[in-house]
Amino acid sequence: MELSLGTLPRGRRDTRPGRLSPWVALALVVAIGVNVRAIFGVTPPLIPVISEDLGMNATTASLLTSLSVLAMAAGAPLGHALASRVGADRAMISLFAVLGLAELSRLVIGTAVPLVVTAGLIGVFLGAISTLAPAFISHHLPRLRGLGTGVYSTSMALGVALAAGTAQPITDRAGWRFTLSLWGVGALLLVAALVVLSLRGLGIPRTTGPRERLALPLREGRAWFVTVVYSVPMFLGFGVIAWLPTLFVDHGIDPTTAAVYLVCFQLVQFLSILTLAPLTDRIRGRRGVFATAMVASTVGTLMLTWEPHDWALPGALLAGFGIGGASTLALVKVQDEATSPQDATRLSSMCMLFSFTAGGAAPFLMGALKDATGSLVPGFGVCAAVSVLSLPLLIRMRPAGQPRWGDTPK
Repeated sequence: MELSLGTLPRGRRDTRPGRLSPWVALALVVAIGVNVRAIFGVTPPLIPVISEDLGMNATTASLLTSLSVLAMAAGAPLGHALASRVGADRAMISLFAVLGLAELSRLVIGTAVPLVVTAGLIGVFLGAISTLAPAFISHHLPRLRGLGTGVYSTSMALGVALAAGTAQPITDRAGWRFTLSLWGVGALLLVAALVVLSLRGLGIPRTTGPRERLALPLREGRAWFVTVVYSVPMFLGFGVIAWLPTLFVDHGIDPTTAAVYLVCFQLVQFLSILTLAPLTDRIRGRRGVFATAMVASTVGTLMLTWEPHDWALPGALLAGFGIGGASTLALVKVQDEATSPQDATRLSSMCMLFSFTAGGAAPFLMGALKDATGSLVPGFGVCAAVSVLSLPLLIRMRPAGQPRWGDTPK
């Protein structure tokens, strides 16, 4: 069974634009990472006030996060398709432009339906942009790809933390509509910077020649293994981040403190990203680093389920450390299993499709359980159960193989 991903150019480059200096490229990588994840930080702290203002139940409110994530899965092929037609530079500029406009439109929204629709549109654009970011890093940072990828991952976590930490103070002064739409300004400022660089010839060169069709490796066991490994932290991450502030508020923690705990949940991910992932460059074994992340997320989600008030902060810290680490390690595992750059594209595309679907299902499922039971505890119990059931994956967690596609053993 094969599922087409569209086409990838196969041929020579028709131009050879200059590259950005490493510092400028890294600054843009930070800006891209912050913009593609900020929406997932700014929305959760505002769900109580938005729900009260627009009269939404928990299931409908969950769509503000879950629909965006599901739409990211649907929008992922759009990035490759658009880049193959107009080039990666124009594709990224166009996508950030419509993303900014979609976010700005929330300033005038007065009912639940258009707000949910914009959540879906924003998700499509984010999914498409996510597929273009690796090409940006590879072109402008050819000798610093590992650093660029680490900075990109860290910037995404930073975007969530920054948006979550500023959401409540800005809302107290200007309202939730202004808070949601504010990030559209950031996207349009990034568009302006990318346009200037493109006009100066500092962009990713387009390719010419015949195009090679790629298909998802749906019949390969290794592909399903890495997909499950990647889907678990996505399910946990998007589910927890969507409802963590509401869980705390429901159990007597004031909204400002709940938002601070959400920021802590994100900030601790920096620690796991910057400690566990670099270890994989030195240690071929994978069970130890994965076990550290997976056990931490399991204990953290169990604490949030069992005692969401008294164990709020330690539970959030452990869950954040584990989920952040597992997400980054899953990307490393994709590289472990890939046999070529093209194979890495196939594997990562399959992982993205199914993991974003899992990530989008989590907030919706937890919201539906809240409506059915009157509490978020059962939803967090599902997260804890998923984390526990993922532990047997460690049995098949093989060490990294010999260096692939061009690298030489050291």
